[in-house]
This record gives sequence, structure tokens and C-alpha cells, in this order.
Amino acid sequence: MSAITLRVKTAPGFRVDASNLLPATLAATAPADLPRIVLQGAGERCALGDLFDIRHEHADLPSLLIEGDAPWLDRLGANMSEGALTIHGHAGDYAGLNMSGGTLQIAGDAGLFTGCEMQGGRLTVQGNAGDCAAAALPGDMEGMTGGTLVIHGNAGARLADRMRRGTVLVSGDAGDFAASRLIAGTVCIGGKVGAHPCYGMRRGTVLLAHAPAVIPPTFTEGGHGFEVFWRLFTRMLAREATPAKAPFSTCSGHVLPRRYAGDLAVDGRGELLIANSWPAGKNETCIL
Repeated sequence: MSAITLRVKTAPGFRVDASNLLPATLAATAPADLPRIVLQGAGERCALGDLFDIRHEHADLPSLLIEGDAPWLDRLGANMSEGALTIHGHAGDYAGLNMSGGTLQIAGDAGLFTGCEMQGGRLTVQGNAGDCAAAALPGDMEGMTGGTLVIHGNAGARLADRMRRGTVLVSGDAGDFAASRLIAGTVCIGGKVGAHPCYGMRRGTVLLAHAPAVIPPTFTEGGHGFEVFWRLFTRMLAREATPAKAPFSTCSGHVLPRRYAGDLAVDGRGELLIANSWPAGKNETCIL
């Protein structure tokens, strides 16, 4: 196996499709052939050696490290099924598109559609992510269907739109229509949310560390008997050894959140949980 390091030396002046820069694919390529790998752009093409200084080392597992900001590099980790891909800088749009395994770590910001239609693996963004993270491509019916997406910064609009399965953790804020048309899965947002959260939600769980400005009128408050679920849920958050869980560090398995069910406009059976929302002295306690 091989560990490949690509150090950015020049920007191409146009957006580049990086979907064929996968750890396992590059590990199986002869070192002499790496600089000649052709990357497709917007009506133009370029060679890998034109954009990066390349270093090749032996390793037990296939890995790829990209050093430097490359916001023009789209589809990093697209369709990745194994290995480790790390970007020490900013990444472009569609990072982790249709990813099914392995780990993708972005030390900076990511663009639009981060983790779009992700199926498995783990994708971590240290900075912010653009609109439609963990969502569906325009015209498709399902967004993220598996894996874990962790965003340490803020997320844009339409976070987890049409998400069906998996876990999304956002440490910061999320834009408008967060968890819109959610089919299933788990979405946790540590900061504030924009307008219309959980619009058209059918099933799944959304946890907010802070109450939204307006509770959607098609959600009804109440429900009991979820004490065991809540304790298991908070244990899952505690296992996340990342700063993304910090906003939820006050979530206790012994103190129930405020629970809403909806979106009743679509006969939804999802649940919206709001932690830290009870007035002082009025916290409900579950004793198991």
C-alpha cells in the first residue's frame, strides 16, 4: 500500500473534478504514472503534476493527504469506499459525494453538497460547510443514507434535506430549512437554526441545543416513554470524541428535553428534541 501526499503548487484558474483522486486508486498506480493522471475541468483538462508536488511513501493502508487550500477541487472523496483522505486546507463542492466507506477529513471549509447522498464512512469538516450538506442532488429522492458527517463550524441551508439514514452533527449554526423533508436518521445542531426547521419532516430525530425562534405550527408538543431512548441517545453523543459534541455536553440522560412530534402536515412521525429549554427548576427527570 501507499501513502500519497499532494502539495498544492498552483491553482488552475478553473474548477477541477477530483473524483478519481481516491486513496486506493492512487495506491495502485505506479509512482512514475502519478504526475500524468489527467483531471477534468470545466471544458479543460490538466495533469496532476501540473497542480501538485507529489510525494510517495509506503504504508500499511492506502491514504491520501492534500496540503494547501484547494476550494477549486470538487468531488474530493466522491464514491470512496476505503482508505483515508485528508485535506489540510479548504475543499470544493460535493466533497464525499456518494461516499460509502473510509474516512474523509477536511481541516478547512467545504463547499456545497458536502456529504451529499453519503452512504457510509465518516466525513469530518473542521470549518464550515455550504448549502445542502448531507442532502439529495437536485431531482433525487434520497439524501444521506448512512455514515457519519461531523461539521465543527456552521452549515448552510437545506442541511440533511431528504436524509434517510445516518448521523449528522453540527457544532455551530445551520441555515434555513434545516432537516427539511427528513425521511429518517439523526441530525444534531449545536447552534442556532434558520427559518422553517424540520419542514416536511416524516420520521427521524432532530436534536437542537437551542430552541428555534419559532416552533413550526405543524408540530405538537408532548409524548412520554422515550426515557430509554434518550439515555442511549446521549451516550451516543458522549462517544463522539470531537469538539462537535461540545454544545451537547450539558445534555444529560437523566434530564429529558422538550419533545415535539411532526411534521403533521405530511402525517410526519418525526421527533424534534430541544435540550436546555425547560425553565430553571422545572426540568423533568427520568429515573431508570
